[in-house]
Amino acid sequence: MPETAAGANPSDRLDPALLKLAGIVLVGAVAVQLDMTIINVAIDTLGRDLHAGLSTIQWVSTGYLLAVAVMIPLTGWSVDRFGSKPMWMLSLALFLGGSVLCGVAWSVGSLIVFRVVQGIGGGMMLPLLSTILAQAAGPRRLGRLAAAIAVPALVAPIVGPVIGGLILDGLSWRWIFFINVPVCTIGLLLAWRYMDVPTERGEHPLDVLGLALVSPGLAAIVYGFSEAGTRGGLEAPT
Repeated sequence: MPETAAGANPSDRLDPALLKLAGIVLVGAVAVQLDMTIINVAIDTLGRDLHAGLSTIQWVSTGYLLAVAVMIPLTGWSVDRFGSKPMWMLSLALFLGGSVLCGVAWSVGSLIVFRVVQGIGGGMMLPLLSTILAQAAGPRRLGRLAAAIAVPALVAPIVGPVIGGLILDGLSWRWIFFINVPVCTIGLLLAWRYMDVPTERGEHPLDVLGLALVSPGLAAIVYGFSEAGTRGGLEAPT
């Protein structure tokens, strides 16, 4: 097939439909990335308002990370079984619901539990982002698409602490979670109305034994690193 003047095969071009799909999934991904960095600047405020010590309030972040680690191995099977679009909308709905629950949390214990719910949705969302874009772009265009979405994906974690600081200065800490509500709602509406992903479903059975070993193993690794700083370092028995 002849190449264009730019030296690229026309089939490698990023057509408007593919760019629109990338924009739709980026809406949800940006919400997750913002949340992961916004929460870091609010730890002291959360501990003070919820009357919790540092070792306890850190579980707001640790619980989220553990939920993310547990969900990653399950996401691939769920896409194969139920399809990309339903799982994407489910993950967004879980993240949205978890954000609302975190915003109305009445104690540090309830906040930690609700952060786990939020982490379940967030843990599915980032692997789903890669899967959806890979399915739609194919191997020839995936590199070009990844380069096109790299800038907004990198900017979100940078502006997260700034947004978090502004919220804490002018509003209640609860708004660091409520800010996800309009973003996730828009993401859900866009996915429901416009997401069109070619899906090849399979009938592969869930590897229950593998999941039972891998997910807790990942969670244990995340827990170990999160506790290393307060429990005597990596050589501590715990």
